[in-house]
Amino acid sequence: MGLDATVMCRCFEAGLTTEPPFPREWLHVDSENYLSLRPEHDTQDQWARLYEWAQTCCEHEGMNLASEHISNLAGFELFREALEKLGWEHFPVLARELSNEHGSSTPSDAASLALLELDTFCGQATVGRNAVLVDTKTGYVIFEHIAAYDGVFLLGGRSGVDAGIGAAEFFIRNRETRADLFRATRVKQALLDPVNEGQAYEGRTQFRDLDTGNTYQASVAVSGREIPWPDGRLLNNEGRARTEYPQEFHVEVRDVSPDEFAYIVEPLSKVFRASVATGNPVRWS
Repeated sequence: MGLDATVMCRCFEAGLTTEPPFPREWLHVDSENYLSLRPEHDTQDQWARLYEWAQTCCEHEGMNLASEHISNLAGFELFREALEKLGWEHFPVLARELSNEHGSSTPSDAASLALLELDTFCGQATVGRNAVLVDTKTGYVIFEHIAAYDGVFLLGGRSGVDAGIGAAEFFIRNRETRADLFRATRVKQALLDPVNEGQAYEGRTQFRDLDTGNTYQASVAVSGREIPWPDGRLLNNEGRARTEYPQEFHVEVRDVSPDEFAYIVEPLSKVFRASVATGNPVRWS
């Protein structure tokens, strides 16, 4: 799940499409900014014909000048939190438009202003500091603290516990009472049961605080990066991935650079620029 966006091209208005499978006057841009059949001609059969035609009727697949996956939900929340740390007063358009409301849209005049706000964001030296969970051996960042999730990144399901990172420590807490059961900055993780590669580990895990020696056992485990199968592929024939379970991990607080948000700034810039170029709105989904 996450946020996606598209901007319709202007090929239909410019007469640059092939002829539709029914009279052009049957078509119009609807209230959600899609080329659609007028209500009196909108049947299941005709809609299917329109959809099939729209995929290849011009040089833009699906009649989209831009079609981008903006971010997953975690990345989206991290970006909003970075903007909030800098001050929403500097990003009024992004604050209004990046609401993650599927089915909403952003007009082209707002898209133009949003581009300026993205430039302001990228021009910052830093965008605050944040706690991250790091695989001590490899340096791989397992997760970043997301305030909207109260730092929780691992839902323990039937175990009744969740795991996450706070301001400076890793924690395991009781889901119902929210009481901390284990908290440490540097942790040694030991999987006590066999690992079935390609499936999430559901066995027992011992967590040891490397500073105090305190231990806690739970039916959850912190996974790290995906690693290739012996043949070099990331997915096997069943479409399963191999996951690394780090033996040691720690929490550190780092300066956050705007460059770390390229994953969302770049696709946002693409759809906003397409909106400005066409005069068509950005459609969120």
